Amino acid sequence: MLLDLSFDDPVLVVGRWIAIALLISVPWIVLRVNSIFFRKSLWVIWFMAISFLAALYLGLLTYHYIGPQLGFSVDGNPMNWWMITLGLISVIPFILAAKTGSIEKPFDLAVIVAFGVLLLLGPPAFNSVALSIYTQGGGEFDSGQGDFAGEVSTPTDRQSWDVANGVGFVVCNLIPLLVFITIWLLSRRSTSNLKSIDDVTNSRIQKPHK
Repeated sequence: MLLDLSFDDPVLVVGRWIAIALLISVPWIVLRVNSIFFRKSLWVIWFMAISFLAALYLGLLTYHYIGPQLGFSVDGNPMNWWMITLGLISVIPFILAAKTGSIEKPFDLAVIVAFGVLLLLGPPAFNSVALSIYTQGGGEFDSGQGDFAGEVSTPTDRQSWDVANGVGFVVCNLIPLLVFITIWLLSRRSTSNLKSIDDVTNSRIQKPHK
């Protein structure tokens, strides 16, 4: 644990809202600035916001008696769905820019965005999918007995739990991959369409008048 704070500590609440605001607003600014230095600085800020939220989700900034659980809870982490939703919202500007063909280096940008999505969405997607598949398949957790009951929960069906973890791992990597493919392909298609339009326009201009 980097900090021994509670989730509702004012420092983390303010930091959480600032990180969310930066995560949503910075992509729109990145796509509109021409200064390389300013753009790189914005990327650093964007990844700092992602790192803060990821660390908060993983339990690295809050106190846990048994240590960080990497965001997992047998009752489901309430941060799961808003982290996933927030991550998907943050990539909308990049997808729209790719669709209009306004990205200079689509491959590089797609890699950067996909990596950010992996950091932000990976853990909550993994935990939520694994828990959902395991519990819907009838899996349960043993929370122990006695004075220490509930402190550590272990899956009763290890094989089903391993399968659920495998599916969760695939999903948490599939989302960033789809984001990468979407941005890259949309940008390439838009660039090709714009080039075709320019070629047609130039051919009409150069065509001799009768």
